[in-house]
Amino acid sequence: MLEKLVVRLGLSCVLLVTLPMAADAVVSTVQAPPIFGGVAAIASCFGACFPLLSLFQNNED
Repeated sequence: MLEKLVVRLGLSCVLLVTLPMAADAVVSTVQAPPIFGGVAAIASCFGACFPLLSLFQNNED
């Protein structure tokens, strides 16, 4: 269990760093209005937390 936690925590940290930069690049490339930048930032934070949160779902591992 601890090994899964460490791996998923590391994956979440990497995603937390890379997803906002990627979202900013996409929003600036397509020249979207600023509101989409905020939505992309919120979505990228949720996406970064998803691997860690999925560890705590009800399963029998």
